[in-house]
Amino acid sequence: MENLKTVNSASSVHPGARFYLGLFIFILSFFMLPTGLFLKGFVHPHYLKNLLIGVFWISAPMMKISSIAILGKPSYLWIKSKFRHHVVRVIKPYHESRLRYNIGLLLFCLPVIPTYIMAYAPQFFADNFYLRLILNISFDLVFISSLFVLGGDFWDKLKALFIFSAKVTFPEPTEDEPKKRA
Repeated sequence: MENLKTVNSASSVHPGARFYLGLFIFILSFFMLPTGLFLKGFVHPHYLKNLLIGVFWISAPMMKISSIAILGKPSYLWIKSKFRHHVVRVIKPYHESRLRYNIGLLLFCLPVIPTYIMAYAPQFFADNFYLRLILNISFDLVFISSLFVLGGDFWDKLKALFIFSAKVTFPEPTEDEPKKRA
């Protein structure tokens, strides 16, 4: 029988190379769009410029999501223990409530809306570069904070998106909970 490694929720064991790889990809994702904007000056046909910017624009959120999956629950628990060490009672160690989970999902999905508006209807936002920069940074911070509000169980759900053989199992409702119609 194989020895299975379990991670204690109060564990402060450093997660290792996965942490640094996930952190590197996460930080690198912030430089994808500026890199695409820089490289577009070296390409002459307009369709290649648009393709180049599109690839770099799409790759940034994909890199953020994949870095979160690479970081995984051990990294989340390590960051959580370090954060709790400095700020007491910010992240609660108990199971997340439904309200906290719903707020976390709202914060997780909220940054998507202005991103698509800026891409497909830029006239709704000011042409000021600094205002757009502040908006992008603030929505990235909202996205990052949502991951801490959602808690460790969400990290496992997000990681399962990248595992082909992962299956969803729903708990059977107890006698106290009424069955919902599908």
